[in-house]
Amino acid sequence: MKKMLFALWSLMMLSSVAMAQQKVAYINEDSVITSMAEFKTQQKIIESYAKQFKTQIEMKQRTLQEKYQQLSQSQATLAPAEIQSKEQELQELQQEIQALQQRAQEGINKKQAEAMEPLMKKLEGQVAIVAKEGGYTIVIARGVMARIGAYLIDANGEDITGKVIAKMNGQ
Repeated sequence: MKKMLFALWSLMMLSSVAMAQQKVAYINEDSVITSMAEFKTQQKIIESYAKQFKTQIEMKQRTLQEKYQQLSQSQATLAPAEIQSKEQELQELQQEIQALQQRAQEGINKKQAEAMEPLMKKLEGQVAIVAKEGGYTIVIARGVMARIGAYLIDANGEDITGKVIAKMNGQ
């Protein structure tokens, strides 16, 4: 029993010594990305792309609304078969709108992923350079931590966000 406790204590001491030798930094990668000129350019491209879908969706919604109003106004004078046909047409148009909205969301998500990939690679490269220059062995990304539901309360390290932004801007 004493040997097991000693082994456990030794393991804990070794791991704390190893952690003490680690130099830790953290970064707010969202701040770095949004400060990049390339990000702003990509955002404009994505917004333009999304606006095209929005225009198409709004046109189809106006058409749907107009057809619905026409049906409502002329329903008393139409035969039941005509009413059913027009209702079917409205349902099909509604389904087209929903499909277009889904394609728009998927297209925008894909465009954002494509736009962010080179920015993330650039960020990764600059973080590696700053970490190497500063002798950091661990760099914690605050935005990633927040997205997975973990928060850095006391990072016990240095915030290198400003250094990475400066490196990105060639300073």
